[in-house]
Amino acid sequence: MLTDIKIDTYKDTDLVCVFFKGKEFAHFHSDHVLDIRLSQKIIREEQLSRSINSTKHPDRSKNSRWIEVELYDEEDVDKLVHLVMRVCNELM
Repeated sequence: MLTDIKIDTYKDTDLVCVFFKGKEFAHFHSDHVLDIRLSQKIIREEQLSRSINSTKHPDRSKNSRWIEVELYDEEDVDKLVHLVMRVCNELM
């Protein structure tokens, strides 16, 4: 499954995105913020909330499937890996 995950730029931009089997499901806004598209089920089960302080998407709907995840330490990275694996399992 990990071989189906690719990191590349989006079309002709410098936006770094994460793809699973060619479908974008996340993109980086900075070195420490990843915007990831999750199902409502994952959002509910993981008890995630949408960032209300988003500078990139200040008008994002409170029902959006896109969640900004901040990465500052090893625990944050572990949580992100867990979320990525959940997304990939749903997309299979």
